Amino acid sequence: MQDINQILPPVKEETDSDKLSVHTKKGIWKRFIRMLLKCRLPWIWLTAYIILDFSTINFGLNETDYTAQLFSGDTSPELLAKLIGILVLNLLLSDAVLFVRMVTEAKINRNMRELLLEKIMKLPMKWFKDENPREAVYRILRNAQAVDNTIILFVLPIAAALYKSVSIFGRIFSYDWRLSIILVAFIPVQLLMGFLFGRINYSLNEKESGLKAELMRRLAELAANIPVAKAFAKENKETENGSELTERLYRLDIKGSWISQFMDLSETASSLVQSLIMVTVGYFLLKNSEITTRAWVTFFMFSSLFTNAVFELLMYWNNVKLIQGGAERIADIMDAEEEDRSGKECPRLEGDIAVSHLSFSYDKDKPVLKDVSCTFKDGCVTALLGVSGCGKTTLSSLLMRLYEPDHGEISVGGTNVKEYALPAYRRHFVAVSQNPMLFSGTIRENVCYGNKGVDDAALKAALEKAGAMEFVSSLPDGLETMLEEYGDNLSGGHKQRIALARALLSDAHYIILDEPAASMDAIAVGELAKILKDSAENRCMIIIAHDKPILSACDRIIVIEEGKVSCEGTRDEVFANSSFVREMRGGA
Repeated sequence: MQDINQILPPVKEETDSDKLSVHTKKGIWKRFIRMLLKCRLPWIWLTAYIILDFSTINFGLNETDYTAQLFSGDTSPELLAKLIGILVLNLLLSDAVLFVRMVTEAKINRNMRELLLEKIMKLPMKWFKDENPREAVYRILRNAQAVDNTIILFVLPIAAALYKSVSIFGRIFSYDWRLSIILVAFIPVQLLMGFLFGRINYSLNEKESGLKAELMRRLAELAANIPVAKAFAKENKETENGSELTERLYRLDIKGSWISQFMDLSETASSLVQSLIMVTVGYFLLKNSEITTRAWVTFFMFSSLFTNAVFELLMYWNNVKLIQGGAERIADIMDAEEEDRSGKECPRLEGDIAVSHLSFSYDKDKPVLKDVSCTFKDGCVTALLGVSGCGKTTLSSLLMRLYEPDHGEISVGGTNVKEYALPAYRRHFVAVSQNPMLFSGTIRENVCYGNKGVDDAALKAALEKAGAMEFVSSLPDGLETMLEEYGDNLSGGHKQRIALARALLSDAHYIILDEPAASMDAIAVGELAKILKDSAENRCMIIIAHDKPILSACDRIIVIEEGKVSCEGTRDEVFANSSFVREMRGGA
């Protein structure tokens, strides 16, 4: 058994990557805008939100004007009626704005998650090998809100804040230009503070998102390998590793709290200095009768609104820097190169699979297959033999076009497979992996996965062929038995039989089985060999296996050694010409 620390990656200590920075990556805004343009935004609801929000601003400005008149001594019934009417309208509009905003957010989130799921399903297998799938899930669940946050917490509010600032400034400038200049003079200082704090917040969010994704990945891996952790009595060690990650997240949270407090203090100090200067200048203007009391009161009420509007702009800038880290991760997915799905349809696909001078590597400096040439005969059962890591599973993945070769070509029935559209081509293949993947759901749903319009007779026949009907019938709910995630409430052998039944139920012409007897006992292996032989009629079946009963069901054998085909032919020919097969057979 393997130590859990060899299975799970070590937790990284805090390094310079955990430290915050005022520098951001170049090109973020370009990707950011490009990503927004790809989203299916609910334009009608967005337009309604903007109209209602701007209307609220206009009514709010009128409310301030009427309030200033009241404080200046105007208590006429007409003014009071206007003020009460404005207050009621503002209350109703605020509720309407909140409702429209909630609906808009929900629609944006739904559309973005659907778009991400659609995008991920079109990405090549190489992307899933390079990226951690659990982190991709985290991006869909959490960072997908980055677009919603961008629209609701940045684009629309900043448009409203700009509209509000311009409207207020137009009013206050009409009262006294000298006080207005003092007000405007502080804007560059406030913008500079917002710019710096925004960049720091971006760095904070980027580090936090990365740590949360790492924590989620590690917890998911640990949960899947918990028996190993318990077997090696590593519970305390794994708890310590998890605590290190949570401690790093805690330190980032504390840094964020200090930054938030320092930002608030800076804004308060700037506002205080601005107010002191304006009060001093305003006092002398009022004393010299250069402005009226009403103008003085109204100006200061509007100046307070103007300052708040500027700080709102700074807050929205900080918002976009906070969400930009998450949006960048979403942009990574949206910008990822998709599989090439162009090509012709192939409603019927049959014939030999010919592999010609095929080379492939996951990493450029580590070739897996080197100049491989071989043929998988139609209507035959062909075994792929070789030691672990020689490239057998990789070759089967290339046959299904889960990856594209670096060099060489694959043809079916004499036609290069690249001429076919990917979805159309893959429909003619079905595979059962060494560790078969089952979904949470019923046994019926798992066996029928990918097979449409299946009746009970065909379903039970496939289960019978796979040797699964007996154990399925013994379950209390039979075909309706619910499986846990990954089918973990079944044994390994039973999972393989369910996956095999799914493959046999399919009308795919090409069936690929990767170590189908890996979790079966000797008796079950013998039964499986007979099943495979009977099911291979009029199909092309490829089996990666080393069991003697399975090999006896094969018509042909292809041997791969060190990434190359060392021998190919019938069973007798390969047994006669391959020392590897003779050694394997003798040791079996």
